[in-house]
Amino acid sequence: MQDADIPVRISVLGPFSVDLANGNCATPKGAKNQALIALLALSPDMTRPRRWLEDKLWSTFGPEQASANLRQALSKLRKSLEPYETALSADRTTVSLNPSMVSVDLLAGALPADDRIELLEGMDARDPEFEEWLRMERMELQTRLARAKPSEAKGVLIACRTKTSSDDPTAHLIGDVLANRIGENVAEQVRAWRQASDQDDPMAQAPVSDISIQCDLLQDGSGQAVFLKAVHQPSARILYSKLHQVNRLGDVLETSEDIAKVIFEAADTIVGKLPQVLDKSRPETRATALSRLAIYRMFSFERNGLREAYGLMKQAHELDENGIYLAWLGMVRLIQLMELLEADPQALREEAIAFNQVAMEQGADNALVQAIVSQVRGAAQRDAQGAFDLAEIALERNAASAFAWQSFAEANMAAGRQDIAFAASQRARRIARTSPFRHWWDLGHCLISIACNRPLEALEAGEAAARAAPSSRPAHRNLLALYALDGQLDKAREVAAKLEKIEPGFSLDRIVNDENYPVRTLRKNGLLDPIRALL
Repeated sequence: MQDADIPVRISVLGPFSVDLANGNCATPKGAKNQALIALLALSPDMTRPRRWLEDKLWSTFGPEQASANLRQALSKLRKSLEPYETALSADRTTVSLNPSMVSVDLLAGALPADDRIELLEGMDARDPEFEEWLRMERMELQTRLARAKPSEAKGVLIACRTKTSSDDPTAHLIGDVLANRIGENVAEQVRAWRQASDQDDPMAQAPVSDISIQCDLLQDGSGQAVFLKAVHQPSARILYSKLHQVNRLGDVLETSEDIAKVIFEAADTIVGKLPQVLDKSRPETRATALSRLAIYRMFSFERNGLREAYGLMKQAHELDENGIYLAWLGMVRLIQLMELLEADPQALREEAIAFNQVAMEQGADNALVQAIVSQVRGAAQRDAQGAFDLAEIALERNAASAFAWQSFAEANMAAGRQDIAFAASQRARRIARTSPFRHWWDLGHCLISIACNRPLEALEAGEAAARAAPSSRPAHRNLLALYALDGQLDKAREVAAKLEKIEPGFSLDRIVNDENYPVRTLRKNGLLDPIRALL
């Protein structure tokens, strides 16, 4: 059938519309009805299960009401499509559009000439599940637009500079080291290059940098102060700025804990803002945005969140073949494996190991890659020595990385060096205290504290993890056991009730008696028995 013969034409680029071959406009009234057509139009084979559609449009309703709402919407849509109502069909399980009768501008290969044209512009079905679906579809469109403009990921250019009123060359060196360490931490997370400056002819022939990281050393009454500022050069937007007291300049060379906090915070803030300021046609811009969102979804520990994280991180690597994205993919698979979220754990293990191997090939000199691979290797491959070697190298390369300190803590824990593990985990947690993902380190410290038989420290870290990530199932599982151990049975019951809401299939009997339930550290350290008081 030629395109001209197709009776129903759906436009999803820009404002949503449905037009018929007889010249009539069939765009249905009501956001839910429009959203229903859009969901089908952009689905594989234009078909979806009824229950899936109900979850996307009426997720806050009970099953019976959601089913009734869908039936009512389908009745209205059939009427709006007359005389081509057979383009829409439904049976007891599925709803479909007929691809031979329906064309969709986006599926037909059309792409907006203007990047500002939005998918389903202005559509608001007022359901969180639909909004999440729409956000993902818009992201996929941006990926297609980026691919339609092929370009090589050349990397973000970072100029690291220092300024000091002191004539002491050591002070200038210290500032240079600090600025460069922030730039190096950024370059671990995205493809980036640091620019060197010539003192006699600073940046004379060099291309204009994307980001300038400047460290100003100031003398004050109590000693030294450092003013750090990161600026997006083309727009002069300030991405990060902070005045920090330095007890002694040697702290910078030794990467003291306070200095590590500043470096980690500055780099994390800069990376988080890069997608907002860099040209969106650049592969590294898109890859950074995708990977950042993927990490948010990964650290939710939810089945769908992890699946989404996998897809996002895979897209990031397709745009920019950077080993860090493969390392994160290995971590996604490890979390799915440890949380028992998928049907084939052996396949997850094998895929995590495969990602590790290629990540190390593509990011052999990247301390963040080494830290993540260390954690995956230790847990998925049971290679304690290999994990320790990588963690040690990662820490030597970057003592300001909370990820490196956490991998070092886990590697020492596996080797039975509890005191070293506990101290390293504490340090990792303090360095990452401003991170939007700080619950990752809180949870890690909770587990290490449990393994070290330090229940009070474990309880404090577990509570912090649950506050930062209220839907974190691992954090709540540990809190349940720790509250029961501490005799706080009322709080333990509250946590159990919370788990029943956020974890399908949870029960007290399962956490205590199911050997496969993902509470290995609690079980190994005998902390599940106190929960029996709640049964």
